[in-house]
Amino acid sequence: MIKYVYYMYCLNIKLSKGLTNKKQKIMKAFRLVSMLALILALGVATTSCKKVKDADVQAAAQTALAANPDLSNVSVAVLSQVATLSGTVKDDAAKAYAESTVVAVKNVKSVVNDVKVVPPAPDFTAIDAALNAGLVDALKDHAKVKAEVKDGVVTLTGEIRKKDLPTLMQKVNALNPQQVVNNITVK
Repeated sequence: MIKYVYYMYCLNIKLSKGLTNKKQKIMKAFRLVSMLALILALGVATTSCKKVKDADVQAAAQTALAANPDLSNVSVAVLSQVATLSGTVKDDAAKAYAESTVVAVKNVKSVVNDVKVVPPAPDFTAIDAALNAGLVDALKDHAKVKAEVKDGVVTLTGEIRKKDLPTLMQKVNALNPQQVVNNITVK
């Protein structure tokens, strides 16, 4: 395009020599239009050459993610304006929100969402307290048996007579623990 405009400009200069006054005015106007076209072409060429740096896009995407504390474990990498998300979130809604947040960042062409959903660990505090309270009653007739509760799992230790074991196990299982670990020595 630029070569064509330059060629036409030079051709006009050669043709304008030896022409009448009216034709020279037309040729001057044509030269002016040719020069304006050349300037426009150069302007378009220089503005279209602005490259967006992946590092700038990545910084903008990371800033957008940092605005939400639920996305603190999510990171972003950008290559050729394609953002790749990685890390963990607590649910699918947070995963979708992370993707929509990065899609909205200027100059992001697409998003690859490799974020893993890892639900938070359950809180066994209330369950453990209820089990400990129930175990006091279940173990009152078995002084040599001890119980420890952690994360809903009851671990029994100590000594018991063989005939008393089924009764104790029935009482402990009635408390609905996650699991019962029986390390009792039977005598």
